[in-house]
Amino acid sequence: MISKKEVFALIANSLGVSQVGEDSSMENQSDWDSLVHLSVLIALDEATQGKAAEIGELAQASSVREILNLLSQNSLLSD
Repeated sequence: MISKKEVFALIANSLGVSQVGEDSSMENQSDWDSLVHLSVLIALDEATQGKAAEIGELAQASSVREILNLLSQNSLLSD
């Protein structure tokens, strides 16, 4: 399990910014490209002990909100 706060932190870290919010996405974060997205996926996988890799839809998730929803739907998000 991973918390929302941890998800925000790892995405911000991958982007090299101080913080992100639920509305942050590839559309409004100029630095969020395919390489950063791969970094986000790897960090999520490490933080969930490999369970995030089992969620195929994460590869197409282009926003923090989508990532949070997918983690929640797969019982990997804690409050």
